[in-house]
Amino acid sequence: MHYFFLEGESLVSGAEVNLASRDINHAFKVLRLKSGDNLVIADGLGLAIEGEVIIATPSEILVKLGSKLPGSESPLNITLFQSLAKGDKMDLIIRQAVELGINRIVPFKSERSIPQRNEKQDQKKIERWRSKVRSAAAQCRRAYLPGVEPVSSFNHILPRIENAMAFVPWEKEKKASLTNLLKQSCPTGKAVFLFVGPEGGFEKFEIEALQEAGAKAVHLGPRILRTETAAAAAIALVQSAWGDLAGEGVNT
Repeated sequence: MHYFFLEGESLVSGAEVNLASRDINHAFKVLRLKSGDNLVIADGLGLAIEGEVIIATPSEILVKLGSKLPGSESPLNITLFQSLAKGDKMDLIIRQAVELGINRIVPFKSERSIPQRNEKQDQKKIERWRSKVRSAAAQCRRAYLPGVEPVSSFNHILPRIENAMAFVPWEKEKKASLTNLLKQSCPTGKAVFLFVGPEGGFEKFEIEALQEAGAKAVHLGPRILRTETAAAAAIALVQSAWGDLAGEGVNT
């Protein structure tokens, strides 16, 4: 069943709503939706509801809403702090992170970040990444749209660690494994922050600053992972231990 988002709309069974203008052309000309077809509309805040197309024209797709659908959100609140990666790697990181159930993405500039863009370029990228979030969420049937924050500086993100469980995958950490640390119970009410470095990794002084702020440096195994692989692996490990990938909810 096709999946669409209508942020800012109050979705109520029995109501009639129009698809967002950005979706109408694709829905009518590509998907060829017609009267009587079924689809799903989500509000981006966690609610998804079935609907039936009652009017389909090149300028309007009117849908009558039906039954609410079960939620698919993890009970765990995960934020990915991702150092800027070059090329299309950020697109891949964001797509995989959304599919794995994160709640928020915070792109930031670290010492070895290769894309050193200006504010205008950053804003264009943010818009692109938010579009990637939307398409990934629709693909994996999430009713919640994870937020993508503006690009931050490294120093700006450090104070945010105080009230979270924060982990930093680092290739030079040889003793503390993320898997072992996740064998403890997830602290009740605490968010989980994952800090992933760029292609060249974090500088030692950045690791020290993160640790001083309260983060724990960890390794993800015996092999050095690319930044896009490290992000996905870390999220999957956390979701398996404390989230919903194991199918058992939060381990408290």
